[in-house]
Amino acid sequence: MAPLVLRPRRALLTASVLSAVLLVLSVAGWVAMPSETRDLFTPPQLLTLAFFVLIMIAFMMSVGLSVVRADDTGLTFRNGLRSHHLDWSEVAGFRFTENDPWAYVLTDGDPDQRPLLGLQRTDRERADAAFGALNAAWRQAGS
Repeated sequence: MAPLVLRPRRALLTASVLSAVLLVLSVAGWVAMPSETRDLFTPPQLLTLAFFVLIMIAFMMSVGLSVVRADDTGLTFRNGLRSHHLDWSEVAGFRFTENDPWAYVLTDGDPDQRPLLGLQRTDRERADAAFGALNAAWRQAGS
């Protein structure tokens, strides 16, 4: 089977735009601040501020860069910073209803379902088509 790779387009676009806005506004806020006020900040305080801005950007981008990959070895998916791999024998099915923000892989183990952030409802028709392709890959792997 040819590898199937699914990524959330709108989540990545949103994360990229919001990260850029956060970074630009942080720098603009710093530059707009009177120099007397900027001089009151110590280097550790500046590093703390920069650290929190970077953490917020990393969090947004980790969701936007989530991915689902289906191939002969099974299902591999990254949700945020954590990657998971399931052999096809561990997959009991998938769920992606109109009310789900993202797809879920159903398993027989604990937990009995795991989110697939790489396949999000915000991508609308593209997400439905990708979900169909993911189901087809699972059925093909089981035959």
